[in-house]
Amino acid sequence: MIKIGTRSSELALWQANTVARQLKNLGHSTKIIKIDSIGDQVLDKPLYELGVTGVFTKSLDIALING
Repeated sequence: MIKIGTRSSELALWQANTVARQLKNLGHSTKIIKIDSIGDQVLDKPLYELGVTGVFTKSLDIALING
């Protein structure tokens, strides 16, 4: 089973599903795991005020590293 971590945005899900289909065609099973980032969760502040580098990727990176 190959786990594909992705944000929940329409574009990110399209990309993850494209990869999942290609892997399935090669005989691999996949599971898409949606991960919300800080940039997805905090909608009432400008991104620069969050004080975090990688507001859309840091949560995803941490989740993938931790399995």
